[in-house]
Amino acid sequence: MARGFMLKMRPRMAGAKRRRQQEKHVKGDIRRLENLEERLEHVTDDIHKEIEDLEEVKHGVAARKKEFSWITGQVSELTLQDFVGAVFGAMFFALTQEVWQVALTLSLSNTFLVFLLSFGIGFLLVYLSRRRKFLSEKVFHNVLLRSVEIYTMSLFASLIFVWIFSLAPNSIVAFKEMIMISLPAVISAATADLLFY
Repeated sequence: MARGFMLKMRPRMAGAKRRRQQEKHVKGDIRRLENLEERLEHVTDDIHKEIEDLEEVKHGVAARKKEFSWITGQVSELTLQDFVGAVFGAMFFALTQEVWQVALTLSLSNTFLVFLLSFGIGFLLVYLSRRRKFLSEKVFHNVLLRSVEIYTMSLFASLIFVWIFSLAPNSIVAFKEMIMISLPAVISAATADLLFY
């Protein structure tokens, strides 16, 4: 009877031993898979970070080349876009009689205030449009240079209209007219930047 018991128990014991070995293998495989999964998670995070860094560098270099080419004396497509936006805003106000009359009576201090107002509005329009897309430490510096570019193009467009119509009796009144016309020109050029950037 003891012999028969051993014969009956041998397959059961061997099966239990096999099950324990399989469980060890399965647990080992599960541990290896978990380790692999952790490594893959870190790899994908690293890949995403590298892709974001490359896109940021690419975008930053392209934007700098495109945006600030006027500093080096080159005219870019963006500079022409600013000029067209400024002309669009200036042409409607350059032809009105009220602008000419206000320029005649405007004092130099009020002209300076109009200059500050138009530059400030242009700066804020560009700053708010950039800030919602890119939160970086360089936004303020880039926006300041961009605002200078927009205001310069607006003054140039205003100068062209003042020169074409030449209704100013002297150069001081012509300067005041330029500043007055540059206000809507800056808003138009900065709005174009807000739409197309």
